[in-house]
Amino acid sequence: MILILCACKEPRSIIDNDNSQKSKAFITAFHEGLRLKLQGNYNKAIERFEFCLQEEPRDDASHFAMAQTFLLLGDLAQAEAYTISAVELDKDNVFYQVELAYMLRNKGAFEESGALFETIISSRPREIEYYLLAIDSYRKARNFNAAIGIVDRLEDLKGNVVESALRRHSIYVEMGKLKEAEKGLLQLHDQLPKNPMILATLVDFYFQQGLENKGIQNLKLLVDVDPQNGIGNLMLGEYAYQQGNTEIASKYFYQAIQSQNISSNESLNAFEYLVFVNDTLKINNSIEILEDVFVDNDTVLSALGDYYFQHSIKAGTSKTLRNRALKMGIDQYNKALELNPNRFDLWQKLLYFYYDAKRWEVLRKTAEQTVRIFPLKPEPFYLGAVALNQLNEYALAESFARQGLMAVVDDRVLESDLLGQLGESFFSKGALKQGMVYYLQAIEIGEKATYDYLSFNLSLRLYENKYELNKAIKILDDALLKQNPKQVTFELLKADLFFIQDRYNEVLEVLSVLESDDPFLSSGILERTGDVMSMLKNNAEAVILWEKALNLDKGSLSLKKKIKMGGYVE
Repeated sequence: MILILCACKEPRSIIDNDNSQKSKAFITAFHEGLRLKLQGNYNKAIERFEFCLQEEPRDDASHFAMAQTFLLLGDLAQAEAYTISAVELDKDNVFYQVELAYMLRNKGAFEESGALFETIISSRPREIEYYLLAIDSYRKARNFNAAIGIVDRLEDLKGNVVESALRRHSIYVEMGKLKEAEKGLLQLHDQLPKNPMILATLVDFYFQQGLENKGIQNLKLLVDVDPQNGIGNLMLGEYAYQQGNTEIASKYFYQAIQSQNISSNESLNAFEYLVFVNDTLKINNSIEILEDVFVDNDTVLSALGDYYFQHSIKAGTSKTLRNRALKMGIDQYNKALELNPNRFDLWQKLLYFYYDAKRWEVLRKTAEQTVRIFPLKPEPFYLGAVALNQLNEYALAESFARQGLMAVVDDRVLESDLLGQLGESFFSKGALKQGMVYYLQAIEIGEKATYDYLSFNLSLRLYENKYELNKAIKILDDALLKQNPKQVTFELLKADLFFIQDRYNEVLEVLSVLESDDPFLSSGILERTGDVMSMLKNNAEAVILWEKALNLDKGSLSLKKKIKMGGYVE
């Protein structure tokens, strides 16, 4: 409202161009129109301004008020027409001219907009914004000479050689006058060799022209002048990597992270390179920076968790360091989950960490947390069932396995895993028949990823419970037929099944063809052969075999006991 009232030229009563006093009805209608416009009642406001124009057709304030109201209604054509009328009626009113210049610019009439902004500059020579709008409008109209003329006027006003020269450079580039564009920049660079803005423009110019060597040369100068230029360091790191210069690439990627002004993804890419080249000192320093800068970024924290996890399984690392790295990885995942508990991938990683570490109680609790947040994801139910079976909570394990089976969709591996856990819970409860039924259902799915271990586990459970022993042998034989080479552990379990049935010749037949490079397995073959010899009343031969086995497995208490007793004992 203040702007519109100011547009009425002078702080006086509303008068016409002939200085005649406006009627009371005019003044009342005009102010009613302003009030209605401010209230959002645009159509009623227009009616009052139309009354004013009927009274005073050449009143510029009423024309402008109509323009502003139509603008609010979205009727750009009417708004422009009335603004033009207001400008024509009061050619000295800069505010009207500015509004019209913006309208012309918005409708794409850039040449006219530029010319009008240039006129406004003459009235308001110290308003920098109008210079910039005039330059931009002329550039969009591709009247580059006019744009350069305004740049010159701006330079005369501000005396800022760098800013004006850079604008002139970009205009020359648009004109296709690349030699002039480069020449002006180089002259400026000679005057101010350490100006970051000039160097950055040179870098951009050379890369746009495909002049990579010159671009890199100036990029190095830019980073030397401004080491905190994160993007510049990243670009130099990438270039050094492409050139095969690992040490230089590592330096620039590290500086990019230290700059603390690149995005999280860019920081992680630089960090991954340091991990790739195993630059330990830079890695450790970078972790501190990443933790500090991206303390609220779950993506960064989970990536650090991945790093620690990979470190925890690194060959040649001491057990103490592996455990420390694993703990730090788990801590990072937990921090990330505090920020974003909907990251199922992180819950899944934690579940498998605890599974691999056989931390059953923590696995159980984590599985329970996960299924509360993701009740339709079957993996947490499976891992929870594993933990519960290991903790002897078989009823809960059965419940988890059944819920997981209801959640499984087109995942035969996970379905067979869940059926296996269901079988485990029934075997543990002593329901052998039902346990075997679920195990057989899991095996019949026939998934390569689960077939072998499920076949072995079922046969082992039948052996342990001395139940359906021939069925166990058949299951092992079916699995062995699909193996190449055959797994010694399967053969040893088959020998054990024959042994408890007193089928000693068949035990020897299995063992006689077994070989292994694994001392533990070789010891197992010798021990079982000795067991058969003892059962066949050849204890002397048995002791010799057991002693050979003990040389391979010096910690075996069962072997020591048999040798001491001079015969087979359970």
